[in-house]
Amino acid sequence: MGKVLSNPESLVRPAVQQLIPYETKHLPECIKLDANENPFPWPLGMKESLFAEKLAFNRYPDGMGGDLKSAIGTYTKISPNGVLIGNGSDELIQLILLTFGGLGKSLIIHPPTFGMYKIYARLTDTTVVEVPLLDSLALDTEKMLEAALSPEAHVVIICNPNNPTGSLFPREDILRLVRESGKIVVVDEAYAEFSEETLIPELENNPNLVILRTFSKSFGMAGLRLGYLLGQPETIALINKVRPPFNVNSFSQKAGILALEYLAEYQAQIQQIKEETHKLQVGLAQIPDVVVYPTWANFILFKPVDPDGWAAELLKRGFLVRNMGVLPVLGKCLRISAGLPDENEGFLRAIREISEETIPCDKRI
Repeated sequence: MGKVLSNPESLVRPAVQQLIPYETKHLPECIKLDANENPFPWPLGMKESLFAEKLAFNRYPDGMGGDLKSAIGTYTKISPNGVLIGNGSDELIQLILLTFGGLGKSLIIHPPTFGMYKIYARLTDTTVVEVPLLDSLALDTEKMLEAALSPEAHVVIICNPNNPTGSLFPREDILRLVRESGKIVVVDEAYAEFSEETLIPELENNPNLVILRTFSKSFGMAGLRLGYLLGQPETIALINKVRPPFNVNSFSQKAGILALEYLAEYQAQIQQIKEETHKLQVGLAQIPDVVVYPTWANFILFKPVDPDGWAAELLKRGFLVRNMGVLPVLGKCLRISAGLPDENEGFLRAIREISEETIPCDKRI
């Protein structure tokens, strides 16, 4: 009789033992302003069109995602051979690091930024090198380039606009890293539809540039998990080697194709979200002792005097916001994404109430 395993943890890889799981709160009774989602419903008729499709759920999906890649190619004005689809952007980050990272190699990131970069680096045994943003929340381009020139450095990830700060980095700073680092530079453009800034035209001349996009944000498909990579066909073919077969289901593939057919309707939603984000910025800036950071995305990072207390008070009032904890460079902050107009008005009323309750009487105007 073999030995009974009493402690499965003893067999877990050290890199996994050290991980803190990425956890989110699921509170359907709350107004969700914590996840940078598009709060609007799908354009009229899109859901009905999707449900009318005769999809064979008993069959595997198109493993190469040919029709979706063609639609994305038309939208982004690049060859479908330069497109790779994934089960959300998260899977694509992992595929990039499986391809170019690993033991003895390093990933360069600019904290504060999206937390999953670091998690997937650890899962692929890739060392993380952090080059924090400057106090102005700009890239420290010189130090990033210095780090990228290390022989161990294989990948640089730049989130633009950056989550959670909302910063938009100058394209020339990013292109300098692309041209002078000699490494794979991934530009995460999850929020590019809001900033209206993209490096897609630069792909043609830079084989080491890869752009990460998603349908989760501006296209309102966070629940279907659909992302895509853009790059030169030869670079995409390398990453495709580690892609699991049939990684994107038939339903999500068709939804992505349909979403791009409703582009005008989505662009109208994007414009309204930008207007609502601006209203939230203005409203937050009017609250005493609250630091509000500029944003080029559909979310706002801000710092009240007591972030933990504010998050708790907002939750009592039915508003779920993202408590970012202690961020490099910035300290404790909260993040809010734009909701529907009435939700945003309710949020602004709530923070005015909270502010009035926490400001000493002698400091009230």
